[in-house]
Amino acid sequence: MKTNMDSNQRIDYLYKEYARLNEKLEEHIKSSFEDFKLLGAAGASIIFWKPIVDAIVLTNSRINYNGLLFIGFLSLLLFFVLIGFVSLIRTTVMFSISSNLLSFEQEIRKELNEVESSQVFGLNLARDTAKFSEAYRLTYGTTLIILALAITFIPFVILCYVDIGYAVAYAFLALLAVVIFMQVLRKLTRIFFNQFRVF
Repeated sequence: MKTNMDSNQRIDYLYKEYARLNEKLEEHIKSSFEDFKLLGAAGASIIFWKPIVDAIVLTNSRINYNGLLFIGFLSLLLFFVLIGFVSLIRTTVMFSISSNLLSFEQEIRKELNEVESSQVFGLNLARDTAKFSEAYRLTYGTTLIILALAITFIPFVILCYVDIGYAVAYAFLALLAVVIFMQVLRKLTRIFFNQFRVF
C-alpha cells in the first residue's frame, strides 16, 4: 500500500536511512583497519619463523628442517591470502553501501531543490569519484605491492639458503596468489567505478 508523504516527511525518511547507511559504512571501514593489524602480526611471523624452526629442530633433530620451514611459510602465505580476500569481501560491501548512499544523496538533493553545482549531500557525487578512484588505487595499490614484496621476497631469500627447490616453489605460489588477488581487485574496482563512468 502506497502512502503519501509530504516533502518534509520524505526528507526526514531519506536522511534517517542515509545516516543509517553511513554508520554501516563507518563500521566496515573501522573493521578493515583491524585487518591491517592482523597483516602486521603475520608479517612479524614471517621474520621470526626461521628462528622458531631453528629452536624446534634443536629440541627434536628428527624433524625435517627444510620441510618445516617451507610448510610454515606456506601457512603464513595462506593466512595472508585469506585476510586479503576477506578484505576484498569487505571492500565489496563498502562499495555497495557507497553506491546506495549516492542514490540517497541524489534524492535528498532533489527534495531540497539543490542546483547541480551545490555541495549539499555531495560526498559521494560522481564528479568526486574520479579523484577518489585515483587516490584509492594509488594508496591501496602501493600498500599491496609493499606487502606482496615482503611476503614473497623474505621467505624466498630464507628458503634459498636452505633448499632452492622449496624457494622456487614458494616464489611461484606466492606470485600466483598475488596475481589472482590483483586481478580480482582490478575487476572489483572496475565494476564499482564504471557505475559512475569514471573509467
